[in-house]
Amino acid sequence: VDAELQTVVTVFRYLQDKDVFENYYKQHLAKRLLTGKSASEEAEKVMVSLLKAECGYQFTSKLEGMFNDMRISRDTRDAYKRHIKGIPLAEGEGKGLDLEVD
Repeated sequence: VDAELQTVVTVFRYLQDKDVFENYYKQHLAKRLLTGKSASEEAEKVMVSLLKAECGYQFTSKLEGMFNDMRISRDTRDAYKRHIKGIPLAEGEGKGLDLEVD
């Protein structure tokens, strides 16, 4: 995987429109993270770090923010699930929590 990422970075060096690549990569990274279809989150982070070494912090700050947002979302979801499991059931009810969204 590392050799393939290095090849991508080598090709990236020859691109004249790096901002077009950034927009394309950002859109597809977001889709992979949200749908859980990334082959490896570690490989994604390695790619972002290689791009950061190549172009600097400004180029990858939004990409790194996506990983941070996913981590915060996962932590918040897990804390919510733990909280819900701790809510005692009301007498005679089969559910711990009933939500309705209009």
